[in-house]
Amino acid sequence: MPPMAAAAVEKMEVDEKEARIENIREQLSLLDKAEAHLIGRVLQTIPKFRKTLNNQVLNKLVLTQISHNAIFAEQVLKYVPYTAPPTPIVVDNTPQPMDTTPSKPSKAYKKSLKPIYSSTESDSFLRLLIIIHLYSQNKYAEALELCDLQIKICDKQDKRNLDHFAAKTIYYLCVIYEKQGRLFELQGFLNSRLRTATLRHFTESQAVLIYSLLRCYLINRQYQSAAHLVSKVAFPENASNNDLARYMYYQGRIKALQLDYTAAAGYFLQAQRKAPQEGAIGFKQTVQKWVVVISLLQGEIPERNVFRQPIYRKCLAAYLDLTHAVRLGDIVRFNKVLEQSAKVFEADDTLTLIVRLRQNVIKTAIKQISLAYSKIFIKDIAKKLLMDNETETEYIVAKSIADGAIDAVITSETKDSPRYMQSSETADIYRTAEPQGHFDSRIRYCLELHNQAVKALRYPPKNKISFENIEQQREREQQELELAKELAEDDDEDF
Repeated sequence: MPPMAAAAVEKMEVDEKEARIENIREQLSLLDKAEAHLIGRVLQTIPKFRKTLNNQVLNKLVLTQISHNAIFAEQVLKYVPYTAPPTPIVVDNTPQPMDTTPSKPSKAYKKSLKPIYSSTESDSFLRLLIIIHLYSQNKYAEALELCDLQIKICDKQDKRNLDHFAAKTIYYLCVIYEKQGRLFELQGFLNSRLRTATLRHFTESQAVLIYSLLRCYLINRQYQSAAHLVSKVAFPENASNNDLARYMYYQGRIKALQLDYTAAAGYFLQAQRKAPQEGAIGFKQTVQKWVVVISLLQGEIPERNVFRQPIYRKCLAAYLDLTHAVRLGDIVRFNKVLEQSAKVFEADDTLTLIVRLRQNVIKTAIKQISLAYSKIFIKDIAKKLLMDNETETEYIVAKSIADGAIDAVITSETKDSPRYMQSSETADIYRTAEPQGHFDSRIRYCLELHNQAVKALRYPPKNKISFENIEQQREREQQELELAKELAEDDDEDF
């Protein structure tokens, strides 16, 4: 690369780093206002800054931060060490004329000499950025040390605005413990923090602690404890959409394990709606896997275009084969898919639900048999279902008839003759109440969606009344007096 091009590239990199630092400084200046609605807005910019963080940027931000805490830089700089490269010294030997006139310091210079101390919120935001940087660099031990320091400082200050930063810190604390495979160690800590956050009405910490505890219980297979927690706590209504999406996802998993598939499908649907429109691809993929399994357990077949979407095409490949097996009622294919993709299902925590799909596959096969044959012997059904016991096959057919999956009867010609299944004539479904039930459920869903949209409406903040200080008041009164004198002189001239 030519020297000129290399210098241009280097200059662009320097300008880019300065732009990153300036963007973060703008967010820090917003935090110095100590307004609650600005804190939430600043925390939403973390994903944008996450990829641009490095030791140089963070080191420079810490050094330029004039904190009320005298040991702030000392506590933080050891986690982001950086040594600037030496700059070349250019010696200019040309004589310069001496300026003997004394220079007076300007007002801006005098103002810049006064130190402008940062707020506790901006210090906490910088610590949070360093925690995220350490986590992305897999420096878990240092990140845990800084997390403990951040939580202690937030507890010591006891400011409601610091609850946002404490909640984010607890989230990354749980993520790091989960990466190390010892999330169960935090159960006591999370329970005690949840009790304190509920009593003090810290909504941000309360939301994070609830879904972190649910994840801890589900990972450790403590399903009863998770269900008990959901029944006892109330999730904050003004929590962010990201926190609400996670909570709905965990509630859906609990309901699915409790065999309440209708409620589980509703929770998973809300989790998909509350998830970010852009990003969070991993979360969307995980939720979609559970949606496919729940749909199959409810006797519904997911649409094919779901599996064709780019973000789902690869991760849902095994679930597509499973859907084909359930749709066709093919027991052999179902067993083959279950054997080949058992590790995938186990990693997704859906294996226990997929094993239950065997009964659905058998019911689908029996339904297809009842549509194809008006009369068929039980032993022939057993052969088609690859079952050895005719009595067990008869029980399964009777269960399908009792559940309403098929419209048939089991009978025999004589007492000792072989038993068979007699299918009834197919009736017009539009003469039944089933279409009305589907229509009513869709209306209820639309009304619920409308109510949630109305609750989520946000209005622009009202313009605050600007109060004038004493100098501005004196200046305004002086202008009014001068205006009154001018009007009086004009009146005298008229006379």
